[in-house]
Amino acid sequence: MKIVAFVGDSGSGKTRLVTRLVPELRKRGLSVSVIKHCAHGFDTGGKDKDSSRFLRAGADGVALAAPGRWAVVKKTASAPRLADLARTQLRGSDIVLVEGGRAEKGLKKIEVLRRGRSEKAKTSKSELVALVADFEAAGEVPTFHPNEVGPLADWLEGDFK
Repeated sequence: MKIVAFVGDSGSGKTRLVTRLVPELRKRGLSVSVIKHCAHGFDTGGKDKDSSRFLRAGADGVALAAPGRWAVVKKTASAPRLADLARTQLRGSDIVLVEGGRAEKGLKKIEVLRRGRSEKAKTSKSELVALVADFEAAGEVPTFHPNEVGPLADWLEGDFK
């Protein structure tokens, strides 16, 4: 399983890029999963939804099951490591794309840059494996334009380790 995080400032285009990469990688026959890192928490459907009510009542975890999909929300003392989450909960995926996760050490990262918003990479050189930028960005790693979804998918499928 390959795991790579797409990091960048808010509004840089991470979500748009990941949503365009998923179908490109799927049409190549790969099993693709996505982890959305929610640094500020998330809601399971609103405070009046049953799942939220169960958690407020003290449940340590809640599983949601529906035709064709399921999800588990589990209380933990700290945030899970994203790579561990991918390996344990998304087994069978050929590639896991993480949206966010800048702070997780040891995770390979592709930084998304956008003119006027974020023009300089903030990721450490030891974790940065590529850049995606809507301007001419110089770097020591492969660089792709946001519209170059095919070449980025080629690279993820082949050269990326």
